[in-house]
Amino acid sequence: MTAAEISTAEPAAFSVKSLSRAQRLLWILILGMLTAFGPVCTDIYLPALPDLAASFRTDPTVIQLSLTACFLGLAAGQVVIGPLSDALGRRGPLAASLIVFAVSSLLCALAPDVEILIVLRFFQGFAGAGGIVLCRSMACDMFMGNELTRFMALLMTVNSLAPIVGPIIGSAIVSVFSWHALFYVLSVWGVLLLLGTVFELKETLPRSRRESRLGQAVKDMGLQLLEKRFLCLALGLSGVMGGFFAYLAASPFVLQVIYGFSALEYAGIFAVISLCISICGFASGRIERRLGAANLVRWSFTVMILSGAGMLAVAFLEPSNPIFAVLCMLCFVSMVGSSQTPGFGIVMAARTKGAGAASGIFGIIGFILGSLTSPLVGLMGDRSMIPLAVCMFISAVFSYILFAVGLRMKPHRAAEE
Repeated sequence: MTAAEISTAEPAAFSVKSLSRAQRLLWILILGMLTAFGPVCTDIYLPALPDLAASFRTDPTVIQLSLTACFLGLAAGQVVIGPLSDALGRRGPLAASLIVFAVSSLLCALAPDVEILIVLRFFQGFAGAGGIVLCRSMACDMFMGNELTRFMALLMTVNSLAPIVGPIIGSAIVSVFSWHALFYVLSVWGVLLLLGTVFELKETLPRSRRESRLGQAVKDMGLQLLEKRFLCLALGLSGVMGGFFAYLAASPFVLQVIYGFSALEYAGIFAVISLCISICGFASGRIERRLGAANLVRWSFTVMILSGAGMLAVAFLEPSNPIFAVLCMLCFVSMVGSSQTPGFGIVMAARTKGAGAASGIFGIIGFILGSLTSPLVGLMGDRSMIPLAVCMFISAVFSYILFAVGLRMKPHRAAEE
């Protein structure tokens, strides 16, 4: 099914406009929480990384592999669940994902050693990917163009509460209980979202717009990967996620080990930085009208490159005052909100196949890059910021170049029709 066919097909069986104001707010809240599976799976867990290393009597690099496993699961799940939803609809795969997430989170709390925890974290991430890819797919079912950007900006605002509240909750939990309690909380959260999905969310992809066979949906994902313009834009938008996930993995050690902040102080700094992502993401929906989506993404990448360069200077000069490192991380991470929100619309406009397949590809790239960079930040020990700075700078340069190249490519004929 081409993008042209998608845009001219019959409207979805469900329309947000048919809901009451209270129902719309509940829909936005549920979808926003579903998009937050990435930060929820990682951020609530971050304050406990030093405790986990001590509990399992292992190196920080080994504990960071549990983050890597989660990132890989988040990536692999999108590849499977995205095309699956193009053939079966959105609600069924979403409910199944939430059940697996709740069960795997419970098993993580009971993990007897770090190796089993790493394996379970993969399955937890795999299931959590359903929330991410299906929420984006449902948005594409309902909106296009600037309406899609505005809706994604709204979801980004709700979604950003997770990285703000997550570390605070995580710090509060590990201050009173052991790290096991974190996974009990995640399991309950998965059950609550499952109930919200079953009783509140409607199907947004009618049967007439689904792929007739699952095999065709999988084939469409392969064909979409061969579309050079789409792939280049997706790589460009997702490239900076390598630097972002490096920040997630390294920030507890930079702030708590190198600069001596407590777990609660770290959570406060992390919350402020996450709030800036929310502000930039929300503002992007308005700024795009004046600046244009492509220009907004380019300017965001430019700020990221400068922030990465600043972090390199901090890493080599090692100033005793933490303000310089915090400012560099804040500027870099804030631009994730202003680049990904309008960038998602650009990438999806370049697709030639179903929204589930395209959204899955877009999502997997970021998490694969995150799974590669997150263990790298520990290569020089827990007292060096150099690997983090290198990941931030290179990922931003990589993204700027590929995004610029993708914009210059001629759109696929099927996408223009």
